[in-house]
Amino acid sequence: MKEWKDAWIIFAKDLRLDRMYLVWNLVFMIYTGIMMSTLFHSREEARAVMNPMADFLLLILVPMVGFYFSRRSFNYIKEDSYTKMLLHYRTLPIPDTTIMKSRLIQLATAIPLNSLILFTTVYFMFVAMGIKMGLAQYLAFVLTWIGYVLAMNGLYIYFEFMKKGRTYLWMMVLQLVVIAVGAFAVSWFDGNLLQWTLDYSERHALLSPVMWGTLVVGAVILSIFCSITRRSLNKRDLAR
Repeated sequence: MKEWKDAWIIFAKDLRLDRMYLVWNLVFMIYTGIMMSTLFHSREEARAVMNPMADFLLLILVPMVGFYFSRRSFNYIKEDSYTKMLLHYRTLPIPDTTIMKSRLIQLATAIPLNSLILFTTVYFMFVAMGIKMGLAQYLAFVLTWIGYVLAMNGLYIYFEFMKKGRTYLWMMVLQLVVIAVGAFAVSWFDGNLLQWTLDYSERHALLSPVMWGTLVVGAVILSIFCSITRRSLNKRDLAR
């Protein structure tokens, strides 16, 4: 119980230090929502025009709802800020599990807040463009992609705590390549992830098997990566 209390203290301290970054976080989420909504234009036109770029952008941008934009995340690649943070907290000393829990608290608060901003923006853009979608169907669409957010953030958490900034950079480059290849492969076989998730959400609403499947798989992947990170973190040599 004490570790969770200390984790909340660390999380709150980080937010206080990066208040201006929260403003940029808000601006970026609104901008991303507007940009995503332009992929649709009108409902009938969207079915014919959607292409691999739509899937690529969603697969890249949506996982960003899992974290706040902060000085540490912006400087991670350049200054290896997460390694410096771990070094600092070990000198206090603060257990690695407490630091890990503070990151999970960040994830648990960032996803609802950023998702609310991002997907509310998209929904109102839909309304402005005349795209009709029931709230239950839209919520199913959102939750379908939240499952993907959980899975990807499990991977991000692992690399944040276990690897240096340069390794994280190459991981992000590899991620872009894999997602691009995957999006074009799906398109090659006349598929479209965005349209597919929309269709299932409209057809089944909150009973969508795709929605529940992605949520369960995403939660399992997140749990696995967090477990691996938690067990390995105290063994990491921060001097290397």
